[in-house]
Amino acid sequence: MILHGLKVANLRKFVTPTRLCGLGPGLNVLAARNEFGKSTLLAALRAAFMWRYSSTSRSVKELRPFTDQSTGPSVHVDFSINDIPCHLEKRFLSRAGMSLKVGEETFANADAEEKLHEIMGLEAQGRGEACGIWNALWVTQGDSLKQPELTGRASDALTACLEGELGNITGGAEATRLLAMVRDERAVLLDGRGNPKGRYKTAIAEEDAASTEIARLVERRRALEDDIETLAEKRRLLHHADDATRHEQETADLAQARRDHDRLRQHAARLKAAQAEVQLAQGRLAIAQDTIGRRATMETERQRLRTRTDELRAAMESAQQRCDRAEQATVARQHELQGAMARLQAAQEMHRRASLREQASTWRREQADATTLVTRLEQAAAQVAQAELHLATLHVDDAMMNRLRQAERAADRASARYSEQATRLEFSLRPDIAGQVSINGAPLSGTRLEITASTLVHVPGIGDIRITPPGDGDHEQALQARTQARDALSALLAQAGCADMTAAMDAHVARQQAERAVGEARKMQAHLLSADMPDPAAALLAARARVMELDRLLASVAQDPDAATLPTLAEVQDALGTAETQVEAARAALLSPDGEARQARDMLTRHRTELEQAQQQLDRLTLELTRERMAQPDEALATRHQEAQAARDAAESALRMCEADRPDEDEAMVAARISRLERTLEDRRTRVGELRQDIAALSGRIGIAEGDGLDERIAEHERLRDGHARERAECARQVEILTLLADTLAATARDATEQYLAPLTRAMEPALRGLFPRAQVTLGTDFSITGITRTVTEEFADLSDGTREQIAVLARLGMADLLHTRGQQAMVVLDDALTFSDSGRMEQMFDILTEMSRRLQIIILTCRSEQFAGLGARRLSVEAVEQASSM
Repeated sequence: MILHGLKVANLRKFVTPTRLCGLGPGLNVLAARNEFGKSTLLAALRAAFMWRYSSTSRSVKELRPFTDQSTGPSVHVDFSINDIPCHLEKRFLSRAGMSLKVGEETFANADAEEKLHEIMGLEAQGRGEACGIWNALWVTQGDSLKQPELTGRASDALTACLEGELGNITGGAEATRLLAMVRDERAVLLDGRGNPKGRYKTAIAEEDAASTEIARLVERRRALEDDIETLAEKRRLLHHADDATRHEQETADLAQARRDHDRLRQHAARLKAAQAEVQLAQGRLAIAQDTIGRRATMETERQRLRTRTDELRAAMESAQQRCDRAEQATVARQHELQGAMARLQAAQEMHRRASLREQASTWRREQADATTLVTRLEQAAAQVAQAELHLATLHVDDAMMNRLRQAERAADRASARYSEQATRLEFSLRPDIAGQVSINGAPLSGTRLEITASTLVHVPGIGDIRITPPGDGDHEQALQARTQARDALSALLAQAGCADMTAAMDAHVARQQAERAVGEARKMQAHLLSADMPDPAAALLAARARVMELDRLLASVAQDPDAATLPTLAEVQDALGTAETQVEAARAALLSPDGEARQARDMLTRHRTELEQAQQQLDRLTLELTRERMAQPDEALATRHQEAQAARDAAESALRMCEADRPDEDEAMVAARISRLERTLEDRRTRVGELRQDIAALSGRIGIAEGDGLDERIAEHERLRDGHARERAECARQVEILTLLADTLAATARDATEQYLAPLTRAMEPALRGLFPRAQVTLGTDFSITGITRTVTEEFADLSDGTREQIAVLARLGMADLLHTRGQQAMVVLDDALTFSDSGRMEQMFDILTEMSRRLQIIILTCRSEQFAGLGARRLSVEAVEQASSM
């Protein structure tokens, strides 16, 4: 088969008719960018040959153009079979149809589909798609890594080629016919997955149904027997539960338990009262004991505080004497320090006067610079203020100008709309007559007139003509809109202080010039400012303050008349250093007696504070102890303590007697027995009612079940089940015999597999060894490559992606070459194949493809134009053509 031309229209991205040009025998390459439509062209080719024109499957619907889903895709193919020219046209979905021309014969629709399957070796399948060897030879994008899947006609085509060379292998045609007959007979009883069908499946289903019904009836019989046993048990339980003697005994037990519970509660109350009395007596005794102990503690603390106050008074007297001695020494040293300080102050004053004399020249230079800066800052501030004042008088800024222009455009639009509704008059008069005609008392000017209000036309010698334009709503609205727009424009002009737009534009230009003047003045002012003080006003104030400070400093120098007679600055600094040394020495001498005085005063203060605190504690403790004894003397407290001990002993004795009288039973156990007996009586009443209801329901259900004849129905369904079981066993025996026969024939065929697949292996090996020298492949019975042997045998699945892709392409080329050699139709299409091949392997694949193209037509679709430039193949192109006529 040779493909000569392919044209598509309304197919995915190809909406206009588009043709694949340049096709011919041998090697063909279409190299184009991604999303160019290469895979779409292959999909169109597969659709033309493998999909029924009447199909509405999802795959066919996906061929519709992206821009118009209602249009039907169409494909035109020119090809030749055994040098017979053929032309195929198919249109899908909308106005679906098909035509096929083979030589001089023409076929249409269903006849054309049948003829196409015949010449291409295709077999119809479900969903409107056909299958054949072309599914394996036309490789779509992403499938180059996979081995070709051969089923149906594709497998039969290769099998026919192999058997044609092999001859009578495995019994020849007779063995094949016998194996097919055995499989057909087994197919009557088993489907393709080995599951029963037909009468075999019916026998199994009927047997299962009968067994299910038997199981259901047996279950009903078992349920009936269970109901009879349950009825007897419930009658026995009812007799036991409805025993009057037992009910009376349980009622008496409940009454006795309640009496026991009341007695236990009374004893618990007495015990609680005795425990409370003991706690009360113990509390009173504890209070009396705490009071006695606290008084003893307070008396001890009072004696300790008295001793401490005597010690602190003696310590205070000693500290006072030490403080007096230290203060006398301190006064003498302070007089020495005052003399040294006076000499230091005189030296400092002389140093200040000498320093001022040295700094005067520097201050005079700084004063001149500061005065100049103040003058320039004042001038710059005046220029900025003047420019800003002028700018403030100009009100037409950019925003106001934009508003004025918008208002002007709105007024123009309103006037234009109003003029559109005006009544227009055209005059064609002689010049002498035109000069005499007047409009509203004014001479006529021009030959056209727009009338928007009532107008009087006077023609001398004839009379007057009054023209009134229509006063409809649109005219009034247009007039009102024009008036409002003009009023708005006038209001904005008044706000801007301009008579018209020309004046406004002049004012706007003047404001722009004033803004530039302000900017230039501020720029000049900024040059005078420092980085740390960018504010002009603050900078001016700072400069003025510096001038005043320098004036003050220079004035102070001028006020010293003896400045010239002062010693030199070095001599003054030496005298200052000597005075400072004397002051430091006087201060150091003052530290010793001053520190001694501070220590004595600190000690005196600490002793005085401790004495005051101790005396306050002693007074407070004495007062508190006196008040307690006045409220309760020690003799009365001792008597109360004895009475509390006696009351506690009596309460504890009463508590022991109450505990000795405690009943043996526990209150919680008695309460639990009461609850149990009450619940037992209530449950008995409820249980009796439930049992009577259950007995009535069981009696009714048993009566209904006994009338259904369960045993007779079980026996009938067992007879049906046995009959279906015999039928199933017979079918199973036939399946076993046919399977054994088929397995025997298949085993014979498997023994000759290597010889059977030898022609296909020989067809693949030349190309394979061109890529993998001295390599051998292993084929499975489904014609797939299961492994490759180089130095070792490797499973196909364990190979790298690049190697698996190259072997899968070589397998397709070998199959095509075998078909071509046996006179079958073959042509290979590869879409984006060899994507995982390195440059070395790619060159070898190019050589193999070139050699194969001498016998086969090979079409390669790729986006890697640079890499396939060295292939030396025929270059294909895609061009738009004129709209073809519909089928």
